[in-house]
Amino acid sequence: MLLTSPVPDPQLENCLVSGPAHIGEGINALGEHVRRIQSALNELDDAGLEVDGIYGGDTGDAVENYKNARHILSPGQTTADRIVGKLTIKFLDDEVFEFENTMPPEKGLVSPTEAGLPHDHTLCPTPPRVLNPGPDGRAQHLGAPINPIGNAMRINIYGEGETDYVGFTDFATESQHAHGRPMTSTLVHGCASDICVRSSPLSAVTLNEIRRLAQSALVGGCRFTYASNQAQFMTPRADILSLGKAIQQHRIADPSDPNNTAFDMEVWVVDMF
Repeated sequence: MLLTSPVPDPQLENCLVSGPAHIGEGINALGEHVRRIQSALNELDDAGLEVDGIYGGDTGDAVENYKNARHILSPGQTTADRIVGKLTIKFLDDEVFEFENTMPPEKGLVSPTEAGLPHDHTLCPTPPRVLNPGPDGRAQHLGAPINPIGNAMRINIYGEGETDYVGFTDFATESQHAHGRPMTSTLVHGCASDICVRSSPLSAVTLNEIRRLAQSALVGGCRFTYASNQAQFMTPRADILSLGKAIQQHRIADPSDPNNTAFDMEVWVVDMF
């Protein structure tokens, strides 16, 4: 709606389909279309722009930062330029649509989008640590915990950095799958207030470690979050429910293939016994 209401803007519509209609400093640089771009950058990237409809240096800086963060590059480029062309306006349009149709993640327990809570996503890890990056080449946060209890250690079993920004540390429960992660066996009993497993199986060893590491309810308790899709692992519902009381359960469509339910992420959040 931000980019199309109350009526579609002809400059933005042209920019979406025509290379010569790109927008930048000194190029189609004044008008309502620039105001909408500035508003989108403020909403999506906290750019802090004055929404004045003038494509000046600050707007150019914000566009360059937005494009670099998402690796929006033309052929032959190694860093982003400062113009809004067909690919950039498509990214803005898609992200604004997602923003407008998603419950603010601050109100939930897991991220319903790949973006997660507002944070500096440019600091999130990249391959080889990340095996399944998002479209920008960095760790994506779909189905990852947000708003943890946070009064003790936060553990992401077989994580790949997607929860670093909310204070989790990646661990492994079995050495053959560690791939450089430290082992949970080095941690003391009852040390964790938040534990998550995302797109990994729940083996008997992992379940036993989750129970061992969970902080007692007498000192604050522990919350466990599990997320996966059927294409990778069937959700072990009985095992999850054996850990405690489910306080949240839902499905999140894969933004890259929303019509294929096999790729819907099933998410469970449990307050452990």
